[in-house]
Amino acid sequence: MKKPKGFFTYFHLSEMLELLTDDQAGRLYKALLRYGDTGELTDFSDDQPLMMAFIMMRKEIDINVEKYNKVCERNRENGKKGGRPKKEQQDFETAGEKPKRFFYTQYKDNDNEKYKVNDNEMIKEIKRKTC
Repeated sequence: MKKPKGFFTYFHLSEMLELLTDDQAGRLYKALLRYGDTGELTDFSDDQPLMMAFIMMRKEIDINVEKYNKVCERNRENGKKGGRPKKEQQDFETAGEKPKRFFYTQYKDNDNEKYKVNDNEMIKEIKRKTC
């Protein structure tokens, strides 16, 4: 089982965290990081509000790890399929079409440098100022 590089903290948990002191919030955050990284459970038997917050947030971490592993498994299975099939090369001669060929001719007209693009059916002129 692969583990993610971090975890999400959801905004709906902020009301619960506001009820904790800064010291309790710091202990909780360190315990959550430890749990997310190593799976180690911290004993908060001396502080019931902290224990409740830890249990609730631990469940969020577990859910996120489960989702992460499902995505990894789906990507792994898709990778085994070899990716998207390659497009077939269309043969222009058998399709009755000729590939378009462009011919560029360059000439100077006073301050403007002009390029003529000729594809046997239409002629375009592109003007470009020279510095």
